[in-house]
Amino acid sequence: MSMGEERDSNTSVSEGGSETAEKRKLDLDVRIDDAGACKKHVKITIPRSEIERQFEESLKTFQKEALVPGFRPGHAPRTLVVKRFRKQVSDQVKTTLLMESLEQVDKDHQLDPITQPKLDIAAVELPEEGPMEFDMEVEVRPEFAAPTYKGLKVQRPVRAIADKDVDLQYDRFLERYGQLIPRSEGEARIGDFLTADLTFLRDDGSTINEVKEIQFRLQPELRFQDGRIPEIGKALEGIKPGETREAQAELGSAVSEADLRGKTVKVKIAVNDLKELRLPEVDDEFLDSIGFESVEELRGAVREALERRIASQQRRAVRRQVLDALIAATPFDLPADLVSRQEKSTISRMVMELRREGIAPEEIRARQAEIRANAHEATLRSLKEFFILAKIADAEGIKVEDEDLLLEIEAMAERSDESVRRVRARIEKEGMVDALATEILERKTLDHILESVEYEDVAVDEPEVAVETLDESATPEVADEADEESQS
Repeated sequence: MSMGEERDSNTSVSEGGSETAEKRKLDLDVRIDDAGACKKHVKITIPRSEIERQFEESLKTFQKEALVPGFRPGHAPRTLVVKRFRKQVSDQVKTTLLMESLEQVDKDHQLDPITQPKLDIAAVELPEEGPMEFDMEVEVRPEFAAPTYKGLKVQRPVRAIADKDVDLQYDRFLERYGQLIPRSEGEARIGDFLTADLTFLRDDGSTINEVKEIQFRLQPELRFQDGRIPEIGKALEGIKPGETREAQAELGSAVSEADLRGKTVKVKIAVNDLKELRLPEVDDEFLDSIGFESVEELRGAVREALERRIASQQRRAVRRQVLDALIAATPFDLPADLVSRQEKSTISRMVMELRREGIAPEEIRARQAEIRANAHEATLRSLKEFFILAKIADAEGIKVEDEDLLLEIEAMAERSDESVRRVRARIEKEGMVDALATEILERKTLDHILESVEYEDVAVDEPEVAVETLDESATPEVADEADEESQS
């Protein structure tokens, strides 16, 4: 496909009436072929005539500036300049043609790349004769039509807050100020703290990994950095120190050993120690120390926090349904290597979103462990959400303005009790401005979509399952990385 059609005129008239030189188009032959999901193979051929033209232009520049013994600048003979500076001129010709051709291909063909093209510039040669050729792979946005979202029907979970819910949250609040005390006798109950050795086993009985002397709270579910034990509460309730029991652990898809991905394995749990949590006495001295005047005021604050939490869960449930519908209506594939490269940033971004919503730290840790254990699937979904929402944003003219960024930074500063200047400096230093803009764009687009959906309120009264989260892993390969991320 030839791109060599030149304009009829090499000048254009500006609004003020003066003529300005218009950049000349290169006579290129460009071939673009599909190279897989979201990938294009681009081959560019630059004819000899363009090489010779650029050589003459570059040579004139060298003639004007070159320092040649015995001649004043700009007066050295052409043949001498060619002989003395041929390599430098050739390098400049190659670089200029590469940059201009890439710019022209981007403008003419609008490939919409999502990463820098894979081009080995050093391997491109400027031939002595004939055309200059080079090819590259470009990762591009998936091609699909913006999905229809108006009139989507979603179920909005509605949950009434009962006194028992406030009682539970009230006790959980007091647990922050509780004291662990040994329990030498008796059996483990949900809410107790165990110190145990965990041994994860393959089907043949060989050891996958051992975690020694780890303390955790006995809850219905235990999550670790590459999986979970969904019924550990049932398995260990009633156990005594010195006893060993078995449970089933479900491994995530992010474990490095392929044969273990998504597999259920046996875990032996040997309990060494047992402690219980003693809640503080709620008297005037304690209430004053935490900034409340009465138990009623404290319970009111607990109820408000619970209301915010339920509202946040409601928003997430609604948004999840909308995104599920959009993904189902917009099938497209993404390259596996793109998904793999984005896994770590996906975890960080999702955690940042949870913090912005005011989710409790223990719930964030549980969600973070769940995401990390199935990082590939979570990232694949996150990328699909991004491309779909970006397509809708483009179709609806939704953009991120400077004011949006400023408001977001101000909100972040308020949450972290820092100055706006300090937060902005940190974001810029860490190169997170684009990521923040992407997050804002997705949120604005999703909010726009939610304005046109149809809601059906559905009452729910499902008890919240308490989850304990560990920084350790069932497989040793991811333990160090998980520990490092948990500290960030």
